[in-house]
Amino acid sequence: MEATAVSVGKAVLEGALGYAKSKAAEEIALQLGIDRDVAFIVDELEMMQSFLMTADEEHDKHKVFLTWVKQIRELAYNVEDTLMDFTLHSDKKPSCWCILHTLRERHDIAREVKDLRAKVEDVSNRNLRYQLIKRSGSNHSSVEEQTSVAAAAIFGIKEARHATFEQDKSKINLQQLIKSEEKDLRVIAVCGTSCNLGKTSEIRKAYDDQEVYKGFQCRAWVQLMSPFNPNKFFEDLVRQFQVYSREVNGKSEEGNAPGYDVLIELEKLESLGQSYFAKEVAVHVNTKRYLIVIDGLSSVVEWDWVKTYFPDKKNGSRIIVSTQQVEIAILCTEQPYQVTELKQLSSEQAVYMFHKVTQEKPITSDVPKKQVTRVSDSTGPTSKSNRVTSCWNNSAISNSEIQDEEPKFMYSGIGNAFSSTGKKFERSRTIALVDDVLVGRKAEKSRIIDLICQPDHKQGCKVISVWGMGGLGKTTLVRSIYKSQQLCGWRRAWVTASRPFNREMLLRSVGLQLDKDIQENPVVANESHQEKKIMTKVEVQELIKQTLQEKKNIAMMGPQELIQKLTRFLETQKCLIVIDDLLSIEEWDSVKEIFAKANRIIVTTRGKDVAKYCSREDKNMYSLEGLKGDTALNLFKQKVFVENTEQIDLHRDHDMMEQARLILKKCDGLPLAISTIGGFLATKPKTTTEWRKMNDRINTELEINPELRTIKNVLLRSYDGLPYYLKSSFLYLSIFPEDHMIRQKRVVRRCVAEGYSKEMHGMIAEEVGNKYFDELFDRSMILQGEDVNIYGGKNYSFQLHDIMRQICISKAREENLVLTLEEGCSLCSTNGTIRHLAISSNWERDKDAFETMLDLSHLRSLTVFGNWGSFFISSKMRFLRVLDLEDTFGISDHDLDQICKLFHLKYLSLRGCENIHHLPDSIGNLRNLQTLDVSGTRISELPATITRVRKLQYLRANCVYVPREIEKLNALHTFGRVDVRHEEGIDTLKGFKHLMQLRKLAVVGLTAANSEEFWSAIASLKHLRSLSVNRDFPRIEFDCSLGGRLFPPIWIESLKLAGKLARLTEWIHHLQNLSRLQLRETELQQDAVWAIGNLPNLEILHMRFDSFLGKELLFVQASFPRLFQLVLLNMRHVTFVKFEDGTMPKLELLQADQWGEHWGGRQEFTGLRYLTKLKEIWLGSQISEEFKENVQNQLAEYPNNVSLKLMSRD
Repeated sequence: MEATAVSVGKAVLEGALGYAKSKAAEEIALQLGIDRDVAFIVDELEMMQSFLMTADEEHDKHKVFLTWVKQIRELAYNVEDTLMDFTLHSDKKPSCWCILHTLRERHDIAREVKDLRAKVEDVSNRNLRYQLIKRSGSNHSSVEEQTSVAAAAIFGIKEARHATFEQDKSKINLQQLIKSEEKDLRVIAVCGTSCNLGKTSEIRKAYDDQEVYKGFQCRAWVQLMSPFNPNKFFEDLVRQFQVYSREVNGKSEEGNAPGYDVLIELEKLESLGQSYFAKEVAVHVNTKRYLIVIDGLSSVVEWDWVKTYFPDKKNGSRIIVSTQQVEIAILCTEQPYQVTELKQLSSEQAVYMFHKVTQEKPITSDVPKKQVTRVSDSTGPTSKSNRVTSCWNNSAISNSEIQDEEPKFMYSGIGNAFSSTGKKFERSRTIALVDDVLVGRKAEKSRIIDLICQPDHKQGCKVISVWGMGGLGKTTLVRSIYKSQQLCGWRRAWVTASRPFNREMLLRSVGLQLDKDIQENPVVANESHQEKKIMTKVEVQELIKQTLQEKKNIAMMGPQELIQKLTRFLETQKCLIVIDDLLSIEEWDSVKEIFAKANRIIVTTRGKDVAKYCSREDKNMYSLEGLKGDTALNLFKQKVFVENTEQIDLHRDHDMMEQARLILKKCDGLPLAISTIGGFLATKPKTTTEWRKMNDRINTELEINPELRTIKNVLLRSYDGLPYYLKSSFLYLSIFPEDHMIRQKRVVRRCVAEGYSKEMHGMIAEEVGNKYFDELFDRSMILQGEDVNIYGGKNYSFQLHDIMRQICISKAREENLVLTLEEGCSLCSTNGTIRHLAISSNWERDKDAFETMLDLSHLRSLTVFGNWGSFFISSKMRFLRVLDLEDTFGISDHDLDQICKLFHLKYLSLRGCENIHHLPDSIGNLRNLQTLDVSGTRISELPATITRVRKLQYLRANCVYVPREIEKLNALHTFGRVDVRHEEGIDTLKGFKHLMQLRKLAVVGLTAANSEEFWSAIASLKHLRSLSVNRDFPRIEFDCSLGGRLFPPIWIESLKLAGKLARLTEWIHHLQNLSRLQLRETELQQDAVWAIGNLPNLEILHMRFDSFLGKELLFVQASFPRLFQLVLLNMRHVTFVKFEDGTMPKLELLQADQWGEHWGGRQEFTGLRYLTKLKEIWLGSQISEEFKENVQNQLAEYPNNVSLKLMSRD
């Protein structure tokens, strides 16, 4: 919630500042004499913005702070709304401004700004009153805490905490360790991740325990002074020894409290000199069983001094050390040690005990064996018993498993006892799948193992990346690979990237694991297991001693020494390193040079960009997808029907099968969700009713059910890792309904209008918005749509995973960001200001409730799905920016008059509204309109008043006539489709030359008469990147004027041409930047294809509908050097396509359908073997069986395992 509040607040502040700093706002402020007030508001908003930027990096955001952040956000909204009203006046002529309706209006505006300034001052003063912004020095303690957390992770503390996550509550506690029957002196170190928080109370609870109190003959709790003072130390010990002695024996005189008598006794000892205190301590600790608490130990030197005073008399004495430093805790504890979580304080803070590993018997008679754990050669999930983690071994296993392995440990070599594959994984608490439930991943496992084992002819380390959204089972899959017997000759290390990322912690963990592996398996990497030397018991013990010393050395090495040690490992050993859950390119950059000598590295990540950056080559990237169909159902059944006696044939029970499929639809192939929900249902009755209940309330269960909360927690990590600008864009998607396919252009244009996407670094706002959503896809926050061009690198549409959508809705609801009117919603619970309103298709359209129960006065966006209601538009919506009516039913021309009174409107979409025939003249009143989409309507002509909408950037229509003076719309960057066949078409074409911002243009109706005017008009459009031209009649040659002095704009990157091309060879070479070319009915000859093949940057070529007239299509050697997608559709004249050796060296996708219909007979591909990078061939339903068989025969001899997809008729 904290991250969401801050992120939304920063996004809103940016919009408010944009308006406050605009020239229009400055002009109005000057004319009204309120320029100083506006300047003050701007300055204060900038300070608030800087504060939020800084605050987002802090982790201690308390409720008062969050309340203030929300107040800043609401203030920013109010500032922006007010300034939006002012800027409307900047479009009016000076004469109009000078004669405002009344002087009262001037006064009202000025007063409104004064009130706004007062609100800004009040919010700023609130910070001073509550001291919400900390001074720089206040971060000192938090830095110490973060350092402690990082150090804790280095030595396995975080692993210990995760190993005990949500396990059985009967944990080993401090009292049990103190009362254990072991006679040797035992040192127990207590260390926390947050100053003294929690440590003292836990130690005091054990110290005051009645059984502990009675079990020792002398005891003391000593706070160490800095610097260490031995005299004061002995004095404190003597005082407490004597107080305890009098309490137990009841020797206080005359009923005095023990402290009085002890004070008198100490005065006597002082007169004898300080040496008598030391002698008194020696008498106690040499003759009695003692319990000593040493609080505040801060250095090894202090410990080396203190420990010499306490002899081991084999009487069960105990020393408890309290420290903030993990290193000290480790050095105080005997080796091998283990770590147990003592108390969980918060998600990032806990108290831990460090104590000696015990293996001969349980710690106490009342603690079951299964509660004592040590080392492991299994990475399965922890049991329901309490777990502890050995930092010496960095793994976990039950005591019963240790007993099973004992003979191997004693006589068969240390490597068999502690398998190098047995690593403990930091994120084990988030993995609902265990290895025996690795369902549907055999092919993926085999493929990745092949990548590891394949020799790499290039010098350097091969990095294999496995990427995909959280919960897909990346860690589970890689863990199974990591343990595979096929990799038995490799040294291995597994590390999970900590949060916040700590390079030194990661490197130290890898070093410790590789060193342990080498010490435990002292054979060369290429030596088989059968060749290992059988070691004697003495040799094993000596090796253990060396291992502990080496591990200690690595643990205490400085950064440079550690890197040198690690480099030596990697240079001399065959190493496989797994880096789990890498989040960013920066994290990889910090370690890649150090790991450059490793043989293989596997990286798991949620981001495609991170995966590509790490692996460098696509062949080493593996995109993990969700489970499909029967595979998902099999996993579900395996988790639900744990006992064989419970098995139900779902294929015969149609009602249960239907409920199962609905549950799986919600899970959408996510193994974590399938496994967790299946495991939950395993504890419930196996009935249709029970499963229907789950379907009806699954979203609520994910929120409140602790057994299912893991699913949400895993996916939340992806959300929490987003930068604030992506959080705003992601939360905006909560507007769209379940299973809705979201067009990227639609949501990007909306985000531009909302201010979430702005121009930056030479990129227009739309390009920035596209970059944001591409990044959301790369981070696995959104899923590819059905019409994604995977080879063209474009996501035309996308959708949200159902569970990810629930997170999106939940976060948006927390911030009161979006209100959705849908079936079953209660308007009575609606409170606060509504900023974004979505009306679902299943809402009952209650006019009274809509008009009386909703405050729409500050509404920013309205989105309607389903049927239109005339009451949806209200005069109250004066600040509405976005009106999205795409595919709405029932809206007609007369509804548009009311819409055209929404003067702040920036985005208006009537796309797909088939009952719209005309735009009203009042459309010219929408002076702030940036996007107008009327494609899919029956509008064929734009009104003359459209030229008043000077801020219009994006105008989409089916095929419309445009009025004269179209050049006035000089902000346009996307324009189409424009029909130039009418009488005024020449004027329209001439107007194009003034639209200097045009980036995308689509024209229909080009003829021999107007083609030269068209090509002349667009020749100077330097920003034009995409051009679509359609002829008027099929046989018209609309390129007859090209060549010689006249060429298309050389900056074009995407070109679509429909119509006969007679002179292509004379001008196509001019388009050196062209990357996408689509041809239709162009009737080309072979020489034209060869000319196209010489384009250096062409990546995608579509040839459709008689684009080529010959029977044989030849792609010659050295042509199409960068082409990776070739589509040949409806080529009626072509029967034979030949690929020569050396053509299309980068082609990955080849698609074909409907060939040779004009001639009949045989159709054939030849030379497929020369397409060395080919990955897929798609053949349509109209391709003959003979042709398909020919392709299959060629692929059988193809070395690259090309996939053949046969497309259906649909």
